[in-house]
Amino acid sequence: MENLIPFEIATCEMAGTSKNNSYPLVPEPGRPFHPFRIQDPFGLRNAIVPVFRQDTKGSLYGLGTAFNINEFGSFLTAHHVVDFSEFSGPNRPILFHSMHAIVYGSVTIPHDCFVPVTGFHVPMMDSDDPFAALQGMPERKVAMDLAVLKASPLGPGVRPPQALSVRVYGWQPKVGDVVLAVGYPELDLSELDGESQRMLLTEGMYGAYGKFVEVYPTGVGTANPSPVFVVDSDWPPGMSGGPVFNRDGEVIGIVSRSLRAEADLPGRGFAVDLGSCHEVQVFAPSLDAPGWQVCWGLFTENAHCPVSVHASDEDAVIAGDSLNHPYNVRKIVNKIGTEDFVTA
Repeated sequence: MENLIPFEIATCEMAGTSKNNSYPLVPEPGRPFHPFRIQDPFGLRNAIVPVFRQDTKGSLYGLGTAFNINEFGSFLTAHHVVDFSEFSGPNRPILFHSMHAIVYGSVTIPHDCFVPVTGFHVPMMDSDDPFAALQGMPERKVAMDLAVLKASPLGPGVRPPQALSVRVYGWQPKVGDVVLAVGYPELDLSELDGESQRMLLTEGMYGAYGKFVEVYPTGVGTANPSPVFVVDSDWPPGMSGGPVFNRDGEVIGIVSRSLRAEADLPGRGFAVDLGSCHEVQVFAPSLDAPGWQVCWGLFTENAHCPVSVHASDEDAVIAGDSLNHPYNVRKIVNKIGTEDFVTA
């Protein structure tokens, strides 16, 4: 087995606190770059979730993976995981959150754990169709395999998600660097019954290490314009949309597609390179330095720390109006899960 040093990854809320119970994510002996099960119900499972498609009858079909990036219900995933919702009205994406507690035996999963996606943003670009341009109707196409999802408000039966530390600039990979992808490879396109849902809620998360090979800042061919980096690894299909971490525990990519390992040949994984996706902050404006979020803080008179933080100034004003004393709203950059902030 190669001398692989396992990663230890904590959510933003857990990092640097006494509650940080992260542990080494150790692959199977002799199989360092193959999928292995991750049992972390109080850590990564709170931030990385399965994505389902739900039809009008309520049936659920597995699609892929998404992960939380702030305290306001914003998730990142690969565009191809949710592209059905652009044209199919009878279906909607569903995020599968954790319950408040871990239980033993067969249980009924609270309805609140199935959190609908209320909307999503996708970076777009002009199509290179010359005939459409000549007709004065240039078409648009997806610029990268990335989508920013907005989740609906949470009910009382679901555990609020934690956030991952995301790096959108400053990461300089080298050939041979090790990365780790996390997701739900046991998802498939078939309908999931209650037992399958329970399994995914408690045991369905897997990781797969990989070695950095190269980067394609403009994508691999015109059909795949997403800026990607390539790793030697074995990423199963359900990992699509999942985060790719560097050794510092920062998300530096999103699983896009893969070629499975065969016989003695290594597999190849393609991940959206967030360091080359300069438009991502337009669609996910909360992203800043790893572990920090751009937001609006609600301050009461003479307070040195925000009473609460919000995704928009409108939300902060609504919260302030419910107070019985003076307040002010400021745009700040807040360290996720703490009161630490700097003025934006």
